[in-house]
Amino acid sequence: MGEGDAMVAAAPRVVVIGTGEGGRLARAARLAGHYGVPRLSAVDVLIRRQPLPCAGYVIDGAPQLLDRVARFGGPLPAPAFADLVVHLREAERDGTGDASRVIRYYEARGVLVGFRPDVPDAEIIVAIDAALRGRTAAQPPRWP
Repeated sequence: MGEGDAMVAAAPRVVVIGTGEGGRLARAARLAGHYGVPRLSAVDVLIRRQPLPCAGYVIDGAPQLLDRVARFGGPLPAPAFADLVVHLREAERDGTGDASRVIRYYEARGVLVGFRPDVPDAEIIVAIDAALRGRTAAQPPRWP
C-alpha cells in the first residue's frame, strides 16, 4: 500500500444528550478533549445556526431541545450530522414525554447508544470508535 492509499482517520461527530446538565457537560468536554475536537452546545448549533466544523465535534444538549427544534422542520436527520448519539440515561425516567420520543427516534435510526451516567469514558469511546469505522475524514458534515 502506498503512502496515499492509507485510510484517513475520521474525527467523530458525536451528540451527547441527557437531562443531567452537569454530568452531560462534563462528559461532552472529556470526549471532545479525548478526540481533540470542539465541544459545541446544541443551542448554538440548532437555534443560533452555528456552522459545524468539518474536523469533527461533540455537541451536548437536552433531548427536549432536539425535540423542540424538530417540531419546526420535522425530525432531525441524525445520521446527517452525527456518527453517534450518546444518551446518558437516568434511572428515574418513566419513558414518556418529549425526551423519550426523541430518544426512540434516534434509537430507531441506529445512531443512539444509551449509557448510565457513571459508566467510564473508555466504554463510550469504544462505541464512538465503532461508529467511525469505515467513515473517512473526507465525508463532511451536513447541516441538521
